[in-house]
Amino acid sequence: MFVSKTPRIFYGWYIAVVCFLCWFAADAFGWYTFGIFLGPIGKDLGWTTVMLTGAMTLRTLIGGLTGPIVGPIADTRHGARILMTVGVLVAGAVPLLVSRVHVLWQFYLIYSVLGALAMVGFGGLVTNTVLAKWFIRKRGRAIGFAAMGVSAAGMVFVPLAHFLIERVGWRTTLVLLACIIWALTFVPVVLLIRRRPEDMGLMPDGDPPIRIDAETGAGVEVVEPEAVWTLKEALRTKTLWMLLMGFNLVGVAISGAFLHFYPFLVAEGFSSNLATTALTTLAFCCFAVKLPWGFLSERIHVRYCATACYAGCAASLAILLHSHSVPFIFLSTIAYGATLGGDMVLREVVYANYFGRTFLGAIRGVVMPVNLVSTSGGPLFAAWLRDVTGSYELPYTVFLMAAVVGTFVLYLARPPVKPAG
Repeated sequence: MFVSKTPRIFYGWYIAVVCFLCWFAADAFGWYTFGIFLGPIGKDLGWTTVMLTGAMTLRTLIGGLTGPIVGPIADTRHGARILMTVGVLVAGAVPLLVSRVHVLWQFYLIYSVLGALAMVGFGGLVTNTVLAKWFIRKRGRAIGFAAMGVSAAGMVFVPLAHFLIERVGWRTTLVLLACIIWALTFVPVVLLIRRRPEDMGLMPDGDPPIRIDAETGAGVEVVEPEAVWTLKEALRTKTLWMLLMGFNLVGVAISGAFLHFYPFLVAEGFSSNLATTALTTLAFCCFAVKLPWGFLSERIHVRYCATACYAGCAASLAILLHSHSVPFIFLSTIAYGATLGGDMVLREVVYANYFGRTFLGAIRGVVMPVNLVSTSGGPLFAAWLRDVTGSYELPYTVFLMAAVVGTFVLYLARPPVKPAG
C-alpha cells in the first residue's frame, strides 16, 4: 500500500505504540515479576533458587543463539510482523502452561524453550530494529517511548502479581497473566506492524518523500540520511567489538542485580511488602526517565549519554550494597531506576546510530549470542553464589566492579568512520 501524501499522524507512532504494548505484555511474566514467583514456586514444588534461575538463563541462551537467524528475517518485508505475531501467541501460552507444571523438566521446557521463542519473536531484537527503521532524527524518543512499556509492566504487574499470588496462588495468577498478554498484543501486532516507512511510500520521522529546493523550486528526492553498514563491514570495525565488551560487562551487573533485586532485599531482612514497594518504585523511576533519556540522546552524543547512564548504575549499586535502612534502600532504588531506565534506550540507539538502519537486524542478530555472557551469566552467577555463601553481598560486589569497567570501555568506543568509496 502506498500513500500520496504525508498523513497527519506519522504511521511510525502507531508502530511505537504497538511496540510499547509488546514490551508491556512481555514483562507480565518476565524480568520484573520473575523474582516475585521464585519464592512461591520454589516453596510449593521444592525447587532451589539456582534451579529456577537456571530456567531464565537457559531461556536467554536459546533466545540469544537464535539471533543470527531472527535478525536478518526482521530486515525482510513481512518478517517483523510474522515474528511478532508468533511471538505474542507463544508468550501468552507460556504462563498458561507453566501454571500446570509439577516437575522441573516441564518448567524448563515451557519457560526456557517456548519462552525463548516468544522472547525473540517480539523482544528487543525485532521491535527495536523496526523502530530504528521508522525513525532517525526522532529515534531516541521513539525507542524511549516504546521501552517505557517494560517499566510500566513493572509498575502494574509487580504489585498485581504479589496481590494475586497471596490471594489465589501462583498458578491462577499465571492463567490471568496469559489472558492479559493475548488481549493486549495480538490484534495490534497483526493489524499495524510494518517493516519500514518506504514500504508505505513514507520516509523516516514523517519527513516528506520530496523536498522542495528553496532556490530552484524543483522537487528533490530525499536520500538515505545515514551511513549504511553491512554486516561484514560492521564486524571489521574495532568499535563493534568494544561495544560488545562494554555492554557485556555492564549487562552482567544489570541483569544479575535486577533479576535478584527483590530476593536481595528479602535476604537483607526487609519484608516482602517493602521489597515489592521498592521494586515498584524502581519500575516507576525507570518508566519516568526512558523518554527523557531518548530526547537527551538526540541532543547530546549517545556515547556520552551511555557513559553517564552506566556510571550512574554503578554508583547506585554501591549505595545499595551499603544500605541498611529503609531511607537508603529507597535512595539507592531511585538512583538505580533513574539511570537503569536509560539502558534499553541508549543501547539500541548506539547500535542504530553507529551502523545505520538498513542491515541493523542482521548486525544485531549476529552479535546477539555474544551478549549471552552477561544476560544469562549474571543472574545464574548471583543465584549460585547466593546458595553457596548464603548472601548476595559477593555477587553484588562483582556486579559493581563489572559496571565500572564496562562504563569505561563504552566511553572509549567511538563511532566507526565509513571508508571513502
